[in-house]
This record gives sequence, structure tokens and C-alpha cells, in this order.
Amino acid sequence: MSDSPDVPASDLSGVAGMARRSADLVDDSLYASARTEAEELGAGSPDSLTAETIRLVARLTGARNAVCISPAPGVPALAILAAAGPSGGAVVTCITDDPHHLDAARASVRAAGHPSSAARYIAARPLEVADKLADGAYDLVVADVPSHSVARVVSRAHQLLRTGGALVLIGEHAPLPEDAELPEQAHVTVLPVGTGLTVVTL
Repeated sequence: MSDSPDVPASDLSGVAGMARRSADLVDDSLYASARTEAEELGAGSPDSLTAETIRLVARLTGARNAVCISPAPGVPALAILAAAGPSGGAVVTCITDDPHHLDAARASVRAAGHPSSAARYIAARPLEVADKLADGAYDLVVADVPSHSVARVVSRAHQLLRTGGALVLIGEHAPLPEDAELPEQAHVTVLPVGTGLTVVTL
């Protein structure tokens, strides 16, 4: 498993400044309402640049079937669906144990013009649900989980993803825990956007 950031540590301050400038150029209109709703319900959401990066990864992987595990799945779900467009046929499974955040995500997806078939919503313990999903059926997994859950999410994502798929961990979680199970060809990249993104490609 390759586990290295894209840039030398000495360059990180310059990269962070560039990330801040880039964030100012991103059109946040797609995500602003969902982010505000999540914050009012007591959970944070990815900033505009992080959301656009998730959108880019979804596009690069050609994601048609995705899983979003997050306390507030609205913004990540919108980013995933935006990669395919309103009629792109993508489906994202949103999982959170808070039904209020799930309702907010449903409203955000509908307001963005996506059909009801573009997402399914599961209010339950996210990792327990993930254990019941079909292996090898997904192109992308986006997860916003605490550090103590990262190893389990990484190991399960490896099973859920098709070859060529990707796991996006919101937050800087590299190096990954030693007990995280991944194939040797997996590549880990840390992206300096928002609070950090850790992208694992298979």
C-alpha cells in the first residue's frame, strides 16, 4: 500500500494558501443551503472546495453507485450526484443515525432537481448498515467518521468497492491505522482542502 502525500511537508503552507484562494473561486450555490441546514441541526459539512473535490473524485471514478456515511450527508450527496448530472443515473446511499439530518439531505437532493431514485436514505447505525451492503457493488464511498472508526470503514470500503473505485475520508486520516485492511495496490493521497481529505484509490 502506498501511503504518501502529494506534496512535500515544506510546501504545505503554500499549498494551504492556494487552497484558500481556490475556495474563494468555487461556486458554493449548490451546497450552501444544505450546509446551512446541517449546521442548524448541529453538524458540520464540507466546505465548498472539499465538496468540489468530492465531486471531482466522483467524476474521475465514473461513480454511478456510491455510499455516503456522514452525520449530515446532504453536501457530500449533492457533490456525488452533481458529478453525473440530474439525468446521469447515479444513485447515492445516504446513511446516518440522525433522521433529521436524513430528512434534510432528502430535501436538498430534491431541491437540486435530482429524481427521487437518485438517492436512498437509511436512518441507522452507519457501520452496521455498511456491513449489510453488497460487496463489489459501489464505485465510491465517502465517509465522515471519527478517527476510532477509520480502520473499520477502510476495511469495509475495500470490500464494497469495485476495482478502480475510491474511498474519500473527510478529514486528514493518513497514515491509515495499521489494522486497516487494504490490498497492496491501494494508494493513499492526502489533499489539503478544508479539514483535509484522505483519498484511497483501489
